[in-house]
Amino acid sequence: MIKFAIKHIKKRAQFFKYCVGGGTAFIVDFSLLYIFTEFLGLWYLWSASASFIIAVYVNYLIQKFWTFKSSGQRALRQFLVFSAVQIVGLFINNTTIYILVESFGLWYMFSKAAAAAIVLIWNFWASKMFVFNDKFLNQKAQIIIAAEIFPPDIGGPATYTYRIAKYLANQKINFKIICYATVIPKKSREEFGRRVTRISSFLPLAIKYFIYFINLFVLSLSISAKVIYAQGPVASGLPAVLVGKILRKRVVIKIVGDYGWEQARMFHASERSIDDWQHQRVFKAQNSLINLKLKFICQVQKFVARQANAIIVPSHYLKNLVIAWGVREQKIKVIYNAVDFQFYELHSQKEAKEKIKIDGDLILTVGRLIPWKGMDTLISIMPEIKKINPCFKLVIAGSGSEEKNLKLLIKDLKLTSSVIMAGRLSQQEMSKFYQASSLFVLNSSYEGLSHVILEAMYYKLPIIASAVGGNPELIQDDYNGCLVEYNNKQAWLAAIKRLWESNSLRERFCSSPLVKMDVFSFDHMVRDTIKILNF
Repeated sequence: MIKFAIKHIKKRAQFFKYCVGGGTAFIVDFSLLYIFTEFLGLWYLWSASASFIIAVYVNYLIQKFWTFKSSGQRALRQFLVFSAVQIVGLFINNTTIYILVESFGLWYMFSKAAAAAIVLIWNFWASKMFVFNDKFLNQKAQIIIAAEIFPPDIGGPATYTYRIAKYLANQKINFKIICYATVIPKKSREEFGRRVTRISSFLPLAIKYFIYFINLFVLSLSISAKVIYAQGPVASGLPAVLVGKILRKRVVIKIVGDYGWEQARMFHASERSIDDWQHQRVFKAQNSLINLKLKFICQVQKFVARQANAIIVPSHYLKNLVIAWGVREQKIKVIYNAVDFQFYELHSQKEAKEKIKIDGDLILTVGRLIPWKGMDTLISIMPEIKKINPCFKLVIAGSGSEEKNLKLLIKDLKLTSSVIMAGRLSQQEMSKFYQASSLFVLNSSYEGLSHVILEAMYYKLPIIASAVGGNPELIQDDYNGCLVEYNNKQAWLAAIKRLWESNSLRERFCSSPLVKMDVFSFDHMVRDTIKILNF
């Protein structure tokens, strides 16, 4: 029994040493808390903060030279990482004390004891992982990618970040990624190993952002990266800018839209177009807290854009939009997103229709089912479109918050056999739908730079699109497609009728690209991106 106990103690020696060191610091913390509160008359939370900070640095010396025997030469970096860990510990400490005192009526000294137990576990884990881990402190990376989503989560931003990461890995460029995640894979299935740090998306909003910031801060301290590349102006951009300012890192932000406007439309706080929104932001949500949140988001994205060292946007339209936020033109660079034209099996139109099991002359539209994509207008004019050609069928590929409303509209108009909701499709399935279609339409009130227009061009489809956002950068009206006013039903009907009744016009549109497709190649995009990152 004694031998077993000794063996067990030796196995857990580091933790026991940590507890002894932590216990010493706890005595200092506990004693000072009582002295500051009872003898100096300070409020218990002020006392808790002061005693905690003093005890922290007593603890640091004990743990560094006795428990972990860290021999790392980067003393300042180690101390700063330790301080960052302790800031989190202080937050846990004071929050726990406050809740136990104010909500449960416990004596502040008992509350302190409970808080100390929780902080002990956090500090041991963080100290072992970050502070006194020489491998962590001595690691190097040339760039940190502050992402918002990353595979196995799906979406355009996740795919973009993955392809950048894959390129950096192939080029043997050191990098780190931090991201929010709805799916956290097992370590054995993490393609990029310890280079990826994931923060659960299911945490409460404030806690999630705080943990992201602390992780980004600690990561930036521990490595010699020169640049942080954030994939958005709010959820990743704000932490990146704050860390960049504190640690003097170069910060580059990718902006692909006006997040404040998108949120306002999603919460039904505004019906304005994105262009009108830039001139006057009016918040009309019934819940005043939502209006306050939206105002905050708008201010944050402006602040982040102004503070960033450089900004990457995927279209000239978006460049002008960001300039309107008060950002200097010189630091905004237009880099078109890469479109991955994978060589899926090619079919004749007839074969493709058989593959997807839809007959007729198909009018295809692709996009998220959200308010500003104008799917409801296309559905509502289908009875008139059928008069142009009774064989027309509208195929809608995509998913989103408006799906239920659109299905109800289809049912109300008795169009269940003429409008097909195809749902969200894989790229391979999507290629069959493009090849089966006769026309491609896109009626949205905003597009940064539309990937689906480029895909329709690749598959040689005649295109009709709304004259908004970045669409005119891809389509010159009556040269390689039709540009139509958003949601103007008569204009849409006229454009569809004109295009369908003229074979020569359809052929001309399909054979007259406005831009060379190699501008949208991955090599072109990544080369220009690396130049801007400048690491």
